[in-house]
Amino acid sequence: MSLKSFLEGNADVRAQFLAHFKKPDFRLTSPLLAPPLSENYGLVGTAFDYLLRFYLEKLNPGTKSGPWIADSGLEILLANSDRARARVAMRLMAEAKERYNAFLKSTRTGPSPALIKATLWLASFDVVFRAGLLDLRLPTRVQDVLVKDLQKMLSLVPKEHFRAKKRCVLNPTFGRGSLLVGGADGDLIIDDTLVDIKTTKHLTFEREFFNQLIGYYVLSCIGGIDDCARGKITHVAIYYARYGVLHRVSLSDCHNQSDLPKFIRWFQQRARS
Repeated sequence: MSLKSFLEGNADVRAQFLAHFKKPDFRLTSPLLAPPLSENYGLVGTAFDYLLRFYLEKLNPGTKSGPWIADSGLEILLANSDRARARVAMRLMAEAKERYNAFLKSTRTGPSPALIKATLWLASFDVVFRAGLLDLRLPTRVQDVLVKDLQKMLSLVPKEHFRAKKRCVLNPTFGRGSLLVGGADGDLIIDDTLVDIKTTKHLTFEREFFNQLIGYYVLSCIGGIDDCARGKITHVAIYYARYGVLHRVSLSDCHNQSDLPKFIRWFQQRARS
């Protein structure tokens, strides 16, 4: 189980979220500035997650960053591959980490094309872990169009929204809250705001997006934020990477704080069952 499957697979859970958390109206309009350049939507989306995190780690000294999901994907791949495929996988991961470390030590403010290519390798390892696609073809030769797509989205990132004043946490996990649903990691936390990254070409704020954010918030109320003792989450947000737009919502506008303890008790009992 995961938070996503817990929400998507249980109608009664979604009904409780609907009853207790009001999704604010979404009236944001903006032009599509980075239309997709390929149909590799999932791979590019995951690669951008890595790319943005690397960029934010450089932008915000003292950023807290957890292990890469790609490392877990590599372990699975190595346990289920022949020697030739395993050598390729290990070479790609080693090169990706070398480029990542070089970027953090450099005077560059933005990731190089070489590091951007490496994020596509990492995204492939992610797919192995999350979807179990052991026969996935590793992209040793990265298409230029994928790099251009990622470069364009990166160029749209508004620094003023992602420069942290107190904390920047990448891939936050929520202690016993995450364990309760079989594992859950958010995209990032900037100060008091939990942010989910979307590379969709549709500028919409679906209920399922909102439920996912609220789910992370509830998990943080249960287990805190691992390796981060400072401050609670008071806002949730979605960053629409193809629009360069951050949509931020105050949690005080979404629910009655006095009802939260009762909801959390229900959530914990339901997750355990």
